[in-house]
Amino acid sequence: MRYALSAHGLKRLREWMRNRPLLAFDIDGTLAPIVTRPWNARVPDAVQRHLAMLAEWTSVAIVTGRAVADAQSMLAFHPRYLIGNHGADGVPGFEGAAAAFARTCRTWLDQVGAAGEAWRDLRGVTLEDKTYSLAFHFRHVRVPARVQALLEQRVARLVPRPTLMHGKRVLNLIPPGAPDKGDALQALLEHSRCDRALYVGDDASDEAVFRLRLPAVLTVRIERHRGSAADLYLRQQGEIARLVPELARMCLEPGGLGERRRQEGPGLSAKPPLNPRRRWSPGPLSVRRARFRPRRGP
Repeated sequence: MRYALSAHGLKRLREWMRNRPLLAFDIDGTLAPIVTRPWNARVPDAVQRHLAMLAEWTSVAIVTGRAVADAQSMLAFHPRYLIGNHGADGVPGFEGAAAAFARTCRTWLDQVGAAGEAWRDLRGVTLEDKTYSLAFHFRHVRVPARVQALLEQRVARLVPRPTLMHGKRVLNLIPPGAPDKGDALQALLEHSRCDRALYVGDDASDEAVFRLRLPAVLTVRIERHRGSAADLYLRQQGEIARLVPELARMCLEPGGLGERRRQEGPGLSAKPPLNPRRRWSPGPLSVRRARFRPRRGP
């Protein structure tokens, strides 16, 4: 794994950007820093401006664990693709399956949402209903490993049994058969008709893309991690503020995407402009999340 902003890494990225790649990004821990309260996370304005520029010239995708509506409220530009729930929502061709995933999640809610469930007495644990997946958040607990083990024991009894996806102090419950981020990226690559893709992510859910090892996919991981299958890495999340503008500058180089798009005339650029005043505000998902606030302990 090589450093993405080294001379070697930049050369590889520059070569990749010359052939109209699909540019795909995770949000939390990638475009936006991880924060104590997930609903307070935001993508920096400068990063959004350069993403909007890139979206004028090629296909941009956001592939996140958040629900689509939640993710959209964080963005001040309009990506061509917005994929939520780790790939279970928004992937072209999976619309019919998504309805079945939603039914599975409602079944799980009936099972874990009942009064007397032991997890509700755990301080600092919340259950988020994202329609097509569920997520237990335990960022504020004192002993994360113990709480995670207790949650895993509980969800192992759910019917049907979920696929578990571990994040940074979050346990995601994914319906059986739901596509992961790797499946989503392959579907988007085909749908967009792009020759290749660049994917940037930061955690275990993004390894589903990194592990594809496809010749047409170049991957970047936030923070170097032993055992990761990513091609390149950034040292920390804050370096996304260097990477995204660098990608935009590459497009403006002679023969780059930006120059070619200007010569070709309006194309992907016929989109609503960036709205710099847009900010994240709590929406319906926050209300659903509040339904399952933990009870206070003695």
